[in-house]
Amino acid sequence: MEKTVLLVATLDTKEEEAFYLKQCITSQGIGVIVMDTGILSSPKRKPDVTQGEVAKRGGIPLKEAVATGDKAKCTANMSRGAVEIAKELYGKDLIHGVVGIGGAQGTEIACAAMRALPVGVPKVMASAVAQGRHMFGFYMGTKDLTIMHTVSDMQGLNFLTRRILENTAAAICGMIRSLKEDTMKPKGIPVAMSMLGTTTPGALRAKSILEGEGYEVVPFHQNGTGGICMEDLILEGYFEGVLDLNLHEIGDAFVHGIHGAIREDRAEAAGAMGLPQVVAPGSTNYTVQGTPESLSEEMKKRKCFYYNKDLTLVRLLPEELRQVGKIVARKLNKAKGPVKVFIPLKGWSFPDREGLPHWEPEGNQAFVDALKENLNPSITVIELDAHINDPDFIDPVVKEFMSMMKQRKPAG
Repeated sequence: MEKTVLLVATLDTKEEEAFYLKQCITSQGIGVIVMDTGILSSPKRKPDVTQGEVAKRGGIPLKEAVATGDKAKCTANMSRGAVEIAKELYGKDLIHGVVGIGGAQGTEIACAAMRALPVGVPKVMASAVAQGRHMFGFYMGTKDLTIMHTVSDMQGLNFLTRRILENTAAAICGMIRSLKEDTMKPKGIPVAMSMLGTTTPGALRAKSILEGEGYEVVPFHQNGTGGICMEDLILEGYFEGVLDLNLHEIGDAFVHGIHGAIREDRAEAAGAMGLPQVVAPGSTNYTVQGTPESLSEEMKKRKCFYYNKDLTLVRLLPEELRQVGKIVARKLNKAKGPVKVFIPLKGWSFPDREGLPHWEPEGNQAFVDALKENLNPSITVIELDAHINDPDFIDPVVKEFMSMMKQRKPAG
């Protein structure tokens, strides 16, 4: 068989279901390596990778881990082991995708293995905990997992679980069969670009200009996770430059908004890699909150823009923006490569324009003043009398970015 999938499951509770899933996959011409990440009893059927092997690779032998009586510790140990084995198998070209089934424990372990593999590798998780009021971002991380809700619990085979498992098999097999070797190879000079709905016109203009000049632009949505996905891929070496037009996740994180960055390293990867980067404070001056009714009394007193029925954009206060300016300066000061900052004086987002709800130049200036006061003198700040979505702002920004890219050091 040319292609093989790694099947991750806790066989102490999911043996019958896991081997049915294996049967469904192999019937479609895809090979399967079964990894047992269960903690309790050994399965009746022998997996390709035993629970003992997984535990050992996690750092704590299985008996020793179980003897602690600490389920969380055992799960963490199996997760570490699953990660190491998945990376090893992928590195040796022995697997071409990962599929998992499970409840909370099984989902945590299988998703950890999936997150360890590069973007683009097929990953499908059939999970009983893929829905509900609890947040599921920690399962997904910044990788391209597909999570299928199993609807019922995976406890034996029945008319419902059989169909769900068949669909799971079809999903992972379809992904693997459709893999193309050259898909992840850029067709131009690869650059990352940040954007958000309120700065879309400017970002799309930048993208169009760059693509016309031989660049391949990958935009990242600044929704709390998108920016960190961008940071991870920068560190993994996918890009040669970064056009960071939207720092919303940094400002939103400062006030604990819905779209605040999920990690603290936003806007640091390009600098760490020494890549050319041009930065603008798009959407940095507001926080994304919930429905109007859900706002705190303090938030209701601020300048609000009702983006839709579920999201309210609430402007940050000048003192908050001053602190955010200091944070951005500290991040950019770490850069090992060339950095330039552009400030649009007529607004940083769609509602931040004269006559619209977020217009408040004084607040923006608080950010700019703090940024300048704390930024290394070697980093140039250029202020343009235009709105961030205007051609009069975007065109000079892109021109400077391309100039910096032409002067960059060759990769390697």
